[in-house]
Amino acid sequence: MTNKKLKSKIIEQYGSQSDFAQVLKIHESVISRVIQGRKRLSKAEQLRWAEALGCKIKEFYNLIETNSNS
Repeated sequence: MTNKKLKSKIIEQYGSQSDFAQVLKIHESVISRVIQGRKRLSKAEQLRWAEALGCKIKEFYNLIETNSNS
């Protein structure tokens, strides 16, 4: 299931998943797998992504836990 809310936040902040991956110094496929719901992030990764996206951890948690098509 695609997480459209998370993808939208990434695109809004960075313009592309690739640019976001470069900031985090990870492979773009990791971003894609998280968005597609194929990979779960550790608590440390969640904090790092939240900081990179400029949101609080609770807001980020809501983005990733609401893994839906809405």
